[in-house]
Amino acid sequence: MRAHEDYLGEPQMTLPNGALPAGNWISPRSRNDGARIRLFCLPHAGAGTAMYIIWKRFLPAFVEVCPVQIPGREARLAEPSITDCARLIAEMTAALAGYMDKPYVIFGHSMGALLALDLARSLRSAGLPEPSGLFVSGRNATHVPMKHGAIHQMADEEFLEALATRYGGLPQEVLDTPELMELYLPILRADMKLLENHRYEALAPLACPIAAFAGKDDRNVSAAGLEAWREHTTAEFETKWFEGGHFYLTGPSRTDLLEFLSERLTRLASGMTLSAEPLQAASDAE
Repeated sequence: MRAHEDYLGEPQMTLPNGALPAGNWISPRSRNDGARIRLFCLPHAGAGTAMYIIWKRFLPAFVEVCPVQIPGREARLAEPSITDCARLIAEMTAALAGYMDKPYVIFGHSMGALLALDLARSLRSAGLPEPSGLFVSGRNATHVPMKHGAIHQMADEEFLEALATRYGGLPQEVLDTPELMELYLPILRADMKLLENHRYEALAPLACPIAAFAGKDDRNVSAAGLEAWREHTTAEFETKWFEGGHFYLTGPSRTDLLEFLSERLTRLASGMTLSAEPLQAASDAE
């Protein structure tokens, strides 16, 4: 709840073109006037911006960390969740169009990885710059069929059991707090509906590099599925596995991930390729 409370009552942010963001998709706390590159962060199912807010403490100062606030949670809790992916991407594209004044990259975990690819394609279709890089995490490539059946219409008990089997379940404090369950379950259901009704469209690959990540113990991601992200770029591609499961990036491996991202963002902000010789700082960190 803290993340939601922290974001209430914030003034709206003025975009570089003088417009106001539709629905306040980016928190004004993201502003970093000295940044050379933006990092748009997209959430996993049921989540918001909270996981990404802390990243600005660990990434280089030239990175403007921009967690994307989607409807139906945190500061936008009063808005209905969007369960149609095409509509969500269209609204997100319109809102982020004013943030194209500097290079940007997109990071998405799980549901966010699916959204990240669709967003990059949508921005390209709108005649806007492609991202300088795409970081996708915790998901097989979008075109790889899901191996699980639909669960968003299940009864609460079955729904929670299915989530526990796939992803490890909800935090115990949420399960033990009826008020949190009442708040959280509809959000999670809406996101699962979006995922399960998503229809993949084969389009030309992106021209930006893609890096795909996963936890070694994530039962939802296969080596072939992670490698399949390669099909979505004509540029460089790499995969990296971290210790942990589906939510490796919230555990001890978060430090390793952020060190890895810091090194890659340094390259992209400097116009370097991801396959260049390792920077000394990054080499020491890895």
